[in-house]
Amino acid sequence: MTAINFLFRKPRFPLIIDTGYGLLGAKSWAACEKRLALITFPDMAPRDVIDATGEGFSLYPEHIAFSPLTSKKRWTKAAIIELYNSQKAPGRPEYPTTSLGNKSLEKVVKDIVDLLAAPMRGDVTAAPRIR
Repeated sequence: MTAINFLFRKPRFPLIIDTGYGLLGAKSWAACEKRLALITFPDMAPRDVIDATGEGFSLYPEHIAFSPLTSKKRWTKAAIIELYNSQKAPGRPEYPTTSLGNKSLEKVVKDIVDLLAAPMRGDVTAAPRIR
């Protein structure tokens, strides 16, 4: 397994990573490294990464390197929710776009990472309910 590299600084957890096939959520470096080791990227183009503060990072798959040098520096709550809802797997619940003013950006990121980690509908255990 290749170690994760960083340019300049590390993103804050939890993370949402656009793999090119779908979204991946990670709550720790150990979980991130483990999940990235299982992915074969369709190409070596930089991937979007969103940290807990809504700051944009890039993941460079050929080096497994995270960098804050990206074209999209800040993500909004609405843009993060749109990304999740547009790329969610069948059987995953949609994230509600109502009452965004009542939720912090960190809560939105955490909720989406929880949805990505939850079992799909039809499994024995239910996905967490997002309010």
